[in-house]
Amino acid sequence: MDKIKNETKWFDVSVQDNIDFTPNHLSLISQSPLIDTNKIIDSNYYYPSSAGKGIDIYFIDQGLYTNQHRDFNTEERIITCDAIIRGHNVHHTTDEEKNNCSGSGVYPDHGVMVSSVSGGTIYGVAKKANLHMIAIDGKIINVLRGIDYVLQYGKPHKTIINLSLGHKGYSKIENDKITDLINKGYIIIVSSGNEEDNCCVDKSDENFHSFAGYRKAITVGAVNTELNGKGYVKASYSDYGDCIDIYAPGDVTFANTRDSSDDDFSIETGTSCATPLVAGVAATIMSEHTEIEFDNELMRKTLIEMSIKDVIYGLKDNTPNRFINN
Repeated sequence: MDKIKNETKWFDVSVQDNIDFTPNHLSLISQSPLIDTNKIIDSNYYYPSSAGKGIDIYFIDQGLYTNQHRDFNTEERIITCDAIIRGHNVHHTTDEEKNNCSGSGVYPDHGVMVSSVSGGTIYGVAKKANLHMIAIDGKIINVLRGIDYVLQYGKPHKTIINLSLGHKGYSKIENDKITDLINKGYIIIVSSGNEEDNCCVDKSDENFHSFAGYRKAITVGAVNTELNGKGYVKASYSDYGDCIDIYAPGDVTFANTRDSSDDDFSIETGTSCATPLVAGVAATIMSEHTEIEFDNELMRKTLIEMSIKDVIYGLKDNTPNRFINN
């Protein structure tokens, strides 16, 4: 423990040991991939004990069902659905909806996943971060309304926004909204996409990728969640390109809150899964360094500096070779 503290400069170290769920995305972000696979692999997750405390992570996504699952423990933080944006209506949630909300009216599997792996008590990176869901119906205009909500109610330099979504086509309004968020001190982390495509093409290209293509938010690609002793392989579906800042595990285990059980789990794959892992790491960095006023560019620089370089195979088109490391 002393050696870990000396290496990381964390004030205190917490360990989630004997992790038995597979895929185990947590151990990968706190250890080197260059291990001897002939030896027993350490499946623990090592993280700073501050664990995102005092930091708000906002998700603009399908919604959130906590359903008394152990992963959404609120002893040391807030977990809430703040608003439901459907059609042209921004609805502030009732007390009942704060634990169970959906933008489309059906179980929000995707929204539960991003919340769980970013800040869940069991499956999450930042286990003490405040989690805020803005449930949307999937319309792009309502993503923008969700951004406006964060601008109105979020705390600059204490807020991370997770956008595990995207679409094709350039929009000046979207570009301006992202610029507004960044200029006011918010940190935005977005998924690159799952088209196995270059997501960094110019805005004049019909295949322009929103939100990665604006080259402003911190953009995340995905690798296979496997260790082979030599590094990682880019996930076959993951987008690539010179605007991607960092890669993270694309296969995750997360809380399944469909039923009343407090420990059910599911497995999901995609850059949507990798993105909230990076958001969680960013939250732990911010909670561990409360003396620093982080903004989007400083967080991008910090994540890049801390990343493990040149351990990903299968990249092309001048894609930066960086793997997330906490």
